Amino acid sequence: MKSTLKNENTPSGRTFKVTITETYQRTVTIYESEMKEPTVEEAQRVAEDWWQDSQIELGTEDFQGVEFTGREDGEADV
Repeated sequence: MKSTLKNENTPSGRTFKVTITETYQRTVTIYESEMKEPTVEEAQRVAEDWWQDSQIELGTEDFQGVEFTGREDGEADV
C-alpha cells in the first residue's frame, strides 16, 4: 500500500547558501633568461602561462586554509 504522506526526507523550510573557498599557495622562481623582459609583470605572465599549461600544479602540500561564508538564500551575494 502506497503512503500518501509527504516524504519525510524531503528538505523544507528556509534555505541557506554556503560558499567554500580553499586557498593554495606556492612561490616559484622565474629566471631572467626565461622572460622576454626582466619585469615583475613578465614574471607573473610566465608563471601564469606555466600554470595554464599544467607545468605548475598546486597540491595538498600547497594548501593554506579554507574559509566558509554563509548567507540565507535570497540575500544578495557579497
